[in-house]
Amino acid sequence: RDGRVRKITFTGSVPVGQRICQVAGIKRVTMELGSNSPIIVMPDADVAKVATAVAATGYANAGQVCISTQRVIASRKVYGDVLAATKAQVEALVTGNPLAEETKVGPMIRESEAVRVESWIREAVAGGARLVTGGTRRGALLTPAVVADVAPMMRISCEELFGPAVAFTPFETVEEALALANDSRFGLAAGVFTESVGTALRFARELESGNIHINWGPQWRQDVMPYGGLKESGFGKEGPRYAVEEMTELKMVVFHG
Repeated sequence: RDGRVRKITFTGSVPVGQRICQVAGIKRVTMELGSNSPIIVMPDADVAKVATAVAATGYANAGQVCISTQRVIASRKVYGDVLAATKAQVEALVTGNPLAEETKVGPMIRESEAVRVESWIREAVAGGARLVTGGTRRGALLTPAVVADVAPMMRISCEELFGPAVAFTPFETVEEALALANDSRFGLAAGVFTESVGTALRFARELESGNIHINWGPQWRQDVMPYGGLKESGFGKEGPRYAVEEMTELKMVVFHG
């Protein structure tokens, strides 16, 4: 509310971001909020590369990254192959002490968060999903989980998970894949795996996401590029050049004689 504050930039949860916007009034604001990032896998995708990307972008920092892969929406033609390849990659991730060089997945920030993620996994399985691997908790440490046959309205799919689990859902058509990916109140990042430039460009146009990666997962960022989300993921862009632009007021000056 202080009049000396002319610009606010915030990274955090949606409720806090909404409250800041309510208080900020007409001040300029940049919001980087929640996410629920999907990977879409087309029938012509490189399955081995998909599995590598999911393992790399779904479980780093125990999944506690705003652009972590949370959902994999895969063509039914390659769904089984993608699950099998991902299972092998995920089971190879070393879980444990984050100070050990070989560790890839450490504990979550609090045991209560690990309990929450574990409960969402169990809730999905109780509703008809299938736990392919992982999901075993010891204190704040949760082994990386692959959950298959997840329905869109299960919390592990429709809410922001922020933990070491990835939900897999099959699709039949491009239209269904787009509908599943866009059926979210978030729109921060997404990945698309396809060998077709035309298909990639269609997803680039129609995905409701601020950051789209072709043939890699959503957890990739370079500061020279504009970074920011759509929908409840926020608004405004980060990255040095774009952040400066967000913090700059344009003026028009006209000399009349």
